[in-house]
Amino acid sequence: MISFRFYCTVSISLLCFLISSTIGQRVVTTSYGKLEGKTVNRDQHMFKNVPFAKPPLGRLRFSYAEWPEPYDDIRDAREYSPACMSNASKETATNYLPMSEDCLYLNVFTNENCLISKKCKTLIYIHGGGINSGSAIQFNDTFILERYVQNDIVFIIPAYRMGVFGLLFFGDDNLVPHNLGIHDCKHALHFIHQEISHFGGHPNDINVMGHSAGGHISMVFAFSRLIDPNHQLIQRVVVISAVPSYDMPELLIKNCYDFANRCFKPNETSDEEIVACLRRKDSHELILMQREMEHDHLYFWNFLAGEPFMHLNESIAHFKANAVTREMMVGNTIDELGWPWREKENPSIAGSFMDWENPYEVADKFNDYHDNAANGTVAESFTQGIYVSTATYAAAQVNAGGKVYLFQSNQRPSSHVSDMQWFVGTHREDYHTPDMDLVDKFYSKLIVNFTKYGVPSPMWEPLDSARMNYYAIEVNTETGVGPKMEERFHEADVNFWFINMTAFDREVTRQKQLLNITGRYPMYPGPVILPHQTNESSSFDVSSKWWFYALIVVVALIIFYLIYVLKKAFLKSPVDDDETTPLFK
Repeated sequence: MISFRFYCTVSISLLCFLISSTIGQRVVTTSYGKLEGKTVNRDQHMFKNVPFAKPPLGRLRFSYAEWPEPYDDIRDAREYSPACMSNASKETATNYLPMSEDCLYLNVFTNENCLISKKCKTLIYIHGGGINSGSAIQFNDTFILERYVQNDIVFIIPAYRMGVFGLLFFGDDNLVPHNLGIHDCKHALHFIHQEISHFGGHPNDINVMGHSAGGHISMVFAFSRLIDPNHQLIQRVVVISAVPSYDMPELLIKNCYDFANRCFKPNETSDEEIVACLRRKDSHELILMQREMEHDHLYFWNFLAGEPFMHLNESIAHFKANAVTREMMVGNTIDELGWPWREKENPSIAGSFMDWENPYEVADKFNDYHDNAANGTVAESFTQGIYVSTATYAAAQVNAGGKVYLFQSNQRPSSHVSDMQWFVGTHREDYHTPDMDLVDKFYSKLIVNFTKYGVPSPMWEPLDSARMNYYAIEVNTETGVGPKMEERFHEADVNFWFINMTAFDREVTRQKQLLNITGRYPMYPGPVILPHQTNESSSFDVSSKWWFYALIVVVALIIFYLIYVLKKAFLKSPVDDDETTPLFK
């Protein structure tokens, strides 16, 4: 009888354990309070909408993120928070997600083994979308659990402010700091380092991965001496199809005043009053204003080359040359953003991934070259920027003493997002070839291996910057093609910009010196006319320009000529009342 009771007790306990493991929820305790997550597959856990900052509402709109408030009750972390406010004037799948300005949360995927050991590797994924679209809640949970968590990697996706909420800048950091969305990413990185042990990760083994704009953020964070000079926050970095183009400060500022002037008439209020009023407006109303600008091809996307990762006036070349050494996996797809002519969008301009003395003339020159080239022979500027920056950042990291694994995904159909299906489970085509499915079996394993061991594959040689060797990822069972090492990664593209376009830039400078022209004059995409400036010594003061006085002379001559014509007409002999002078015929 005792034996029977014993077995019943054990059986019931085991049954309860199995039931709780299947449908029960895991609770973790952080520095801010307890979180109840969602358990799947018995030992895998998801903790969603974990606050890493106060909601950026009211006075915190257009301000730096602040640390979150503690929560006394157990916080429900089973479901996603709304996505951050983003552009929706172009239809994408993410347009239909719930959006809110209260969005500074991160989503954590982990397992029981990690929660117990607290020694697992962590991989932070920074999503792309041009700092204007996309979200931290758009990805495939099952894919992340199967590809990363199952391999004892804690996977985290933080949100950050985008569009006008993350990029607004009027030229004064005391008014609205520049690159707020990028500051959000830095804030999330510090929060994760502080709290990661509660989710099963080791605080000294945090790695960062990003795609597109998220790849750009990941890369500059890894390189930056302002972010993490002593390897305390980031160990390794995975950069995929980064678009390291920067906005021109004067064009971004002009766009921001244009945005503000859709609410206010120019020069009728101070900058402080404009920002205060923008803080009072409904967030959806601001998005509608942003969409209106986009219809005029005025965009808020990409960020400035400045804080928090580099000094605002630092050159891109100097930033690369002074890189913090890392282990880095970096690459792109073979076609990226495609070959056709693209409509030019402001404030992004061609060639803004490099330093130029005459950026507008360089952009105008390249656009003319690209638009007149035979179809399919010259990639547009964003694709050129991806190729050239991938090559030069990789080489710079090797030259700084880091170890780099360079790659290119040659599997077709190819586009800027075509390989996302293999590392985050999105943008999967309806039709798949067996060769694509073979790539799917090993692509994410390369990232897992690199995250855990620092080597993606034994067949993949580290980069030699003299040879620019890279891993070409492609499978074609009919022709017998498989992944293999190749050399001279986009050598022609790099030479075009660093030799041909650099020579053109220097020639423009020489011509300006001969004509005694100083300063930067935007020949493309149009003249920059900023609104009122409170500082009379501003570099944007038109009265300090030679052409300002030439314009005054021309206007004066026109006025004198009109006076002469009018005087001559009215001094003629009187005419009948029913007649008109020739001047008004």
